[in-house]
Amino acid sequence: MIKKTALIVGASSGIGKEIVNEFAKSGYNVVATYNSGDFVEIENICKKNNSNLFNYNLNVKNADDMANLFKFIEKEVDFLDCAVFCPGVSLDEKLLFDFDVNEINEIIDVNLKGAIFFGSEAMKYFCKRQHGSIIFISSIYGIYGGACESVYSASKGGVIALTKAMALECGSFNVRVNCVAPGFIQTKMTDKFNEEERENIKLNTPLNRLGRPEDVAGVVAFLANDKAAFMTGEIIEVAGGACKF
Repeated sequence: MIKKTALIVGASSGIGKEIVNEFAKSGYNVVATYNSGDFVEIENICKKNNSNLFNYNLNVKNADDMANLFKFIEKEVDFLDCAVFCPGVSLDEKLLFDFDVNEINEIIDVNLKGAIFFGSEAMKYFCKRQHGSIIFISSIYGIYGGACESVYSASKGGVIALTKAMALECGSFNVRVNCVAPGFIQTKMTDKFNEEERENIKLNTPLNRLGRPEDVAGVVAFLANDKAAFMTGEIIEVAGGACKF
């Protein structure tokens, strides 16, 4: 049987790493990109699941780098079935007028421009083949906004708008584009919260806990699956009910 192959951009930590694990367990080969961080665990995950791993060092802020990634895929991989964009940068919480230009640029360059560069190349790849699934990781802040996270919220809101627009453009090519919007997930991004802040988050989450990376990864895997074949342009919240009540 020919294995499917998934591209995971931003795979070396947190949600991205767990998405690699989910796809590898489901029988996929994996193309995994990283910019920094330890890649050994990704290699061990794929080896354990007899999944072929193609790793690629990528700067998502660079459009040429993104284009070269897909040239690498066309050369090394028989066929890509789905592509997932995971990277996200959030700096210290503060009011919008306290952000300097460099901080704003860093967040927008990674979270939004990176997603646009990725979306353009993924769309080109899949539309040419008239099949495939593109999945973005956004945030509930992109839907509801977050106090002292204005720039991050704007960038993730842009990813949601990008998803909806791309779904309209890709539909006639049999290419689906969807988005997962996580709430508070146990990653490096939430490690900065103290115990009191964590408890407040739980109190404001109907399921009374922080999410786990595998909570997000399972939804991503579903969206890539043929069981979601009639879903496109969807924004799926994985947030334990937070912000809904």
